[in-house]
Amino acid sequence: MKSDHITSPGSDFAPIDRSILHILEEDVADNDPDIMLEFINIYLHDSEEHIDEIAKQMGSKEYRKIEISAHSLKSSSATFGAMALSALSDQIEQLARARKSDGIAEILHSVRAEFARVKAALVVEREKWTEAASR
Repeated sequence: MKSDHITSPGSDFAPIDRSILHILEEDVADNDPDIMLEFINIYLHDSEEHIDEIAKQMGSKEYRKIEISAHSLKSSSATFGAMALSALSDQIEQLARARKSDGIAEILHSVRAEFARVKAALVVEREKWTEAASR
């Protein structure tokens, strides 16, 4: 029986909701290993860029750029079932939209920690899809 969540060691809750990832695998990628590998690689790369962009723009208080990066991270994370990361990104997006910098740094710290958990889970998934692609 498949677990509904992909878990990370040392965590009480999973960084990825497996039921949402399963929808991506079946309905969008049609269980094609090459497509899933590309999706995972793009998500991991782009997410790191969005997180770095948020951090970079905090100093200059470029709220619109922070908002756009946080929105992109929120949406793509939800697509992969990284719901905690999506929710944290939404908090940053809302603060940036309101032009409030208080709290963004603390939330960004949580975003980085949660992204590390999501990345670890998706690296495991990527290994499974790499193995499937080599068959």
